[in-house]
Amino acid sequence: MQLKKERRIFIVVNFLDSNSIQHVQELFQERFPERNSPSKVTIWKNVRKYKTEGTSLNLNKGRSARKRTERAPKNVEIVHQALFANSDIFSRKNGLGKSKSTFNRIVKLELKWHP
Repeated sequence: MQLKKERRIFIVVNFLDSNSIQHVQELFQERFPERNSPSKVTIWKNVRKYKTEGTSLNLNKGRSARKRTERAPKNVEIVHQALFANSDIFSRKNGLGKSKSTFNRIVKLELKWHP
């Protein structure tokens, strides 16, 4: 389970003040009695992330998964122009060199067309 924002901040601030993992664990237990104190590794990883990234918050959004190159603005514009030129284009035989699923994703998600 991930630590909430308030708890991550608490860990980093108190470690930077005291420079002691054990002291942070004790303070954490006092401040959040309903939760077990974080392990030494958890404290160290949060502090290290703060020092390298400037934040100890979750940075996975936007960094994970592969890039969506087929739905790039250039390809969206190509499909958009093709649909305006001929609105009877079929997704399977679109003539643009795009797969059926890519064509459908661009039409529905990017262009908001719902035939």
